[in-house]
Amino acid sequence: MTHVVITGTGLYTPEHAIDNAALVAAFNTWVDAENEQHAEAIARGEREPLAHSSSEFIEKASGIKSRYVLDASGILDPQRLRPKLPHRGNDEPSIQCEMAAVAARQALAAAKVDAADIELVIVACSNLERAYPAVAVEVQQILGTSGYGFDMNVACSSATFALETAANAIASGSVKRALVVNPEICSAHLNFRDRDSHFIFGDACTAMVLESSAVAVADEQFEILGTRLITKFSNAIP
Repeated sequence: MTHVVITGTGLYTPEHAIDNAALVAAFNTWVDAENEQHAEAIARGEREPLAHSSSEFIEKASGIKSRYVLDASGILDPQRLRPKLPHRGNDEPSIQCEMAAVAARQALAAAKVDAADIELVIVACSNLERAYPAVAVEVQQILGTSGYGFDMNVACSSATFALETAANAIASGSVKRALVVNPEICSAHLNFRDRDSHFIFGDACTAMVLESSAVAVADEQFEILGTRLITKFSNAIP
């Protein structure tokens, strides 16, 4: 029987971080401007005034005090309230690819594995920057891995689905080593004008190397004892 082990992990976080106080200040400035612009409609009862956010509200609702983001300036601009992310040409690596490469190299180093020995790359995240040819294929190219790669999107459970998929590929004997990376750019998809959710997501990337225990040489190895996936539809997130 093939035993599957996690032998290396990596993490990329952007250089920018936004604490609750800064996020609230930008949001409340925008709220005040909106309420002033629509003051007459609010006075006539035709429109509800927007409510301020607060650090206390955010921490009570989520426990979050700060979040990493790829761009803070655009998010904290009350007239914009969204990140400014550079356009990438077709011949340039995507932002997610660059994030993944940083985390992946950490994981490979911890696992004591050369990139060329990786036979499967799975990029799994809630939002994908590019559909073609697949961010995973970009990661495969920039790292120099062998085998094949593909993207996986299962919303917030993308990482767990990728973990099981990679583990099953190793357990079945089709590959000996796999790399799972999860580059999330959630700030680009978050509505920073929504008081109930403007604080929830940030940007980061994690990575894992999975191997057959028969070939693993890492100092630390964590055996995957079993996995089970269950899905259930919900429209709770608009």
